Amino acid sequence: MDVLRRKVPSLFAFASSGDTRVQLEHPPHPIPKGLAHAVCPITGLRSKEASKQGAHDLTAVRNAIHSVLQDPSHDDGSYSPLLIRFAWHICGTFDKESNTGGSNGATMRFYAEANDPENAGFEKAKALLAPIHERFPWLSLADLWVLAGYVAIEATGGPHIRFASGRRDFTEDEAVAIYGKSGCPFGDGKFNPHGSRLPAADLGPNERVPASAPICQREAPTINAMRSTFNRMGMSDRETVALIMLGHQYGRCHREVSGYEGAWWAANPTKWNSDGMGAMYCAVRYDWEYEENPCAGARPMNPKERWPRLAPANRLQGLSWTEAVRPHPILAPGKRQYDDTGNGRHLMMLISDMCLVWDPEYKKHLHRYGQDRKAFRLDCMAAWKKLTELGCHGLLTEEATPQNNIN
Repeated sequence: MDVLRRKVPSLFAFASSGDTRVQLEHPPHPIPKGLAHAVCPITGLRSKEASKQGAHDLTAVRNAIHSVLQDPSHDDGSYSPLLIRFAWHICGTFDKESNTGGSNGATMRFYAEANDPENAGFEKAKALLAPIHERFPWLSLADLWVLAGYVAIEATGGPHIRFASGRRDFTEDEAVAIYGKSGCPFGDGKFNPHGSRLPAADLGPNERVPASAPICQREAPTINAMRSTFNRMGMSDRETVALIMLGHQYGRCHREVSGYEGAWWAANPTKWNSDGMGAMYCAVRYDWEYEENPCAGARPMNPKERWPRLAPANRLQGLSWTEAVRPHPILAPGKRQYDDTGNGRHLMMLISDMCLVWDPEYKKHLHRYGQDRKAFRLDCMAAWKKLTELGCHGLLTEEATPQNNIN
């Protein structure tokens, strides 16, 4: 991993029509010093125009964020997983048809979005970053919140990705003028019963489909809603898998917050997973279609018969994925999640995670990433950059931070 990081510290990737393209010379936003004839493919500005908008050396801000990431009293000792998901949820409200939502505006300051059940637990992230905003008030909260996700990824051993600033913090009047009374980007409830634009963790099985049907048909409500949600953002299936696996290799769920419980990857949920796909890396080795009752467990498959390049059979020993129903103390009578308690450990996956195993198209990309971690790293860089700049067209200027000052 360290060798790869030294080889590609200044790679800038972006996605177009689901394809990842890596530029070794020019970042996707203009830098005001040098590159006098470079044109940003996103903003269309030349570097002289960008310098008028003002690019910032974010060394001090990055260091301030980095200084608050470690806390032995919080979960596994790091706020990085929380800040990565915080940035993800801020950006995941974008709608390509209306060109609304995303990180511009910092609308999670307002009541409706802050109280979206999909955003439960993020008040801690806001409180953590508030003193940093007081120190650097010239940087908008919208920029700071997203930058924190960048710094957190880098601090956990993930790729270095240059940040572009220029997002605004909407006033309530501005937000209401765009989104109506709530002042926040919301959906119609079709893909998330809370009305959120964010993907739902579980919409339940299709009761009209017989138990003998393939599991991708039985769990079609969640699969279809997830694909529709990411398509609304302009994301391909490959970008969807990269983004979900990027976020869900970190951290854990809390029953008192979301109704779910446990870590996705108990080995080290605060680090970029360089040796596999975490819990998903294990679950993908089960042949769910041959299990009569997938809610009761899963039958290990012989990796010599299918996907022979995957890990040896002894990686399968001790794994027993079962569905658990966890009662939610406030929001709902029950939540479904998959647990692996083999070998004395507890790994967890949401139904939305399992969709990546059950859906044939998602599964192809999952297997590819399981075999090619370099491709996963590069695709994550591209998809993260794209996600965090949705809704910011024409606003952003790349940071002037020296490369060796990026954590």
